[in-house]
Amino acid sequence: MRDSVIDITKIREYFDRKEKIREELLDISHRSIRKSSRAMTALHRGDEEEVANLLEEVKKDVKKLNEILESEPRFSDHGALIAANREYAEVVLTKTLIEDGDLPRVGDLQVSPQAYVQALAEAIGELRRHFLNLLRKDEVDESREIHEKMERIFETLEQLDYPDSILSGIKHRRDVARKTLEKTREDMTRAIRERGLEEALGETQSRLEE
Repeated sequence: MRDSVIDITKIREYFDRKEKIREELLDISHRSIRKSSRAMTALHRGDEEEVANLLEEVKKDVKKLNEILESEPRFSDHGALIAANREYAEVVLTKTLIEDGDLPRVGDLQVSPQAYVQALAEAIGELRRHFLNLLRKDEVDESREIHEKMERIFETLEQLDYPDSILSGIKHRRDVARKTLEKTREDMTRAIRERGLEEALGETQSRLEE
């Protein structure tokens, strides 16, 4: 044994292949995350064409990632992969909620249940962003509809009371969502009160002018 040489050629080939797959997964995941971020920005900007184009590209990336996982399922819990799935799902869910459509299911998006739930939680923050944009345009009724959707999402999240070892990050995301909702409720109450005062003042002014 002391004079023999251990042949690790096959071993190195095995791990080289694993490393190559990992690098490909990271490249696709990071590219997908960047595109999803651009899509979310375009969504809030109201650029529907840009959103559609970017989501189509990200959808292809997600499909490619799933193809990799079919042969290498051990990478299914890789952080970059989950992040890519989450960011993609977050854009789709936020877009659907803003447009008042039916939410796609996990299978429709081809993402993991963990990524889907995380995306749903983070969509509350994006909906608040849209909510504030509507308030700035004095679209109170539309703002109220978005607020109600945020409340319903949070009610759903409260039903998913699992430890982080089962559903990573759910408690933190739920806490963040709760604080976001508290601020949104305050803003909604203030906006309704201000509109009520404006209407009352308008009625008073009309009576004085009669």
